[in-house]
Amino acid sequence: MQLEIFNTEVLKKIYPNFKLSFQDIQRGYTEVFQKYNLGNINIIFVDNKYIQKLNKEYRGVDTPTDVLSFKLDESGNDGEIYISLEYVSQSVQEEKFTEEILRLIIHGTLHILGYDHIESLNENPNEKMFRLQEKLLLKYIKICS
Repeated sequence: MQLEIFNTEVLKKIYPNFKLSFQDIQRGYTEVFQKYNLGNINIIFVDNKYIQKLNKEYRGVDTPTDVLSFKLDESGNDGEIYISLEYVSQSVQEEKFTEEILRLIIHGTLHILGYDHIESLNENPNEKMFRLQEKLLLKYIKICS
C-alpha cells in the first residue's frame, strides 16, 4: 500500500493552521488500513470549481461536494480521493477541520474498497459504512495525536 498526497499548497492556502504533517497522515493511514487490501492511493486536494466539474462529469450532479473517490483498477484497490478543501472549510467549524479531512480520507478509501451508503452520515449514522468510518476515524486521530 502506498499513499501519496497532491496539491498540498491548496491546503496551506485555505487552512494555514492545519495541525498534522503529511507524514503523520501517511503513517496514520498505513496503520488504520494495514489489514485492508489497498494498492496505490492518491489524495488530491482541490477547490469547489474542480470538484464540481468532476461531480458533473462522473455523477451528473452539477454542484460541488466534499469528497469524490474513484477506483482506478478493477483487479486491485488502487484509487484516487479528491477532497474539496474549500467545501470543507465552508461546512465545518474551524476546530473540526483537521478531523473532517481525516474523516473524508477514510470515507473515500472505504468507497474504493467497495463500501457504499444510501444516506448521509447526518441522516443515518447507523449505516454499516458510517459505523466503520467513525471507528476508523477514532483510531486515525489517536495515531496522529
